[in-house]
Amino acid sequence: MSAIDVHSHFFPKSFLDLVEREGSPYGAGIQRDGLTPLLFLPGHPPVPLFPEFVDLPARLAYLDARGITLQALSLSPPMVYWAPPRLGLELARAFNDGIAEVCRSQPRRFVGLATLPLQDVEAALRETERAVRELGMRGIYLATSVNGRYLDDPGFEPVWQLAVELEIPVFVHPTTYIGEEVLAPFHLFNTIGFPTETAALVGRLIYSGLLDRQPRVRVVLAHGGGVFPFLLGRLDHAHRSRRELQDAIPRPPSGYLDHFYFDTVVHGEGALAYVVRTVGVQRMILGSDAPYDMADDDPVGRVQRLGLGEEQERAVLEGTARRLLGLDGAGNKP
Repeated sequence: MSAIDVHSHFFPKSFLDLVEREGSPYGAGIQRDGLTPLLFLPGHPPVPLFPEFVDLPARLAYLDARGITLQALSLSPPMVYWAPPRLGLELARAFNDGIAEVCRSQPRRFVGLATLPLQDVEAALRETERAVRELGMRGIYLATSVNGRYLDDPGFEPVWQLAVELEIPVFVHPTTYIGEEVLAPFHLFNTIGFPTETAALVGRLIYSGLLDRQPRVRVVLAHGGGVFPFLLGRLDHAHRSRRELQDAIPRPPSGYLDHFYFDTVVHGEGALAYVVRTVGVQRMILGSDAPYDMADDDPVGRVQRLGLGEEQERAVLEGTARRLLGLDGAGNKP
């Protein structure tokens, strides 16, 4: 049985070179005076650039040691939104070109998810077209908010519409926005903030009416959907109880689950079993968050320990991801 990891991060040389060359005025750069270079990006803790982040043989060894057959490569927050529009586009193009080169060199091991300069929506639309049609990217990869604007903002709807037209999924990764000061210490921005950001975005996508206007949108949620699966009953109860919520959308929040896919990065078998039971195996896909320190070091084994039937396990490990990423020969079909 194969295993397809839809959630991982990689920094191609073309991207890092551009950050090092032009990022300094914006608080971005690379510090090289230690044994391991540190990547500095605004609004994010320094990232130690271990070989698995930047070196293809090291990443392949990482995959082989964990039984991962194929991996989707993507950027991580803060994405390129910290840069002014011109540099943001250059960074997105450098990242996408670098990832496409990795995928061409190892087509059986990697696919790419495109980064977009969402601080300039028109440029983001052009880069989406280029990344998918010319570079062969299998989806687009967005943060939950762009400089404080969540993805339900009407200004971003053309991006959602284009994803539908190109028949590609939209992978959404949380970024820090809600309660930044409260969550600053003790890595709480990640452990509590990220899962909360994801749930907030899902609620906003549902109640904004976007999913009714764009019924073919497919959204992949990091970290098991954050706290959203655990709050689904509460959201449905509120919808039954409050007229203004019923007036906003025609179905309760659970009626929109068919738009969402949930990765397995929850770091606990009990939590993972709950998410699987709540959303169903047909909405679950394998994730690792590799190679950050918050990665699941045994993502395949965690799924195997759930005790699912063979077909259910296959769906989580590879089947749903194949369909979602268009790897089954049928294209990127819903």
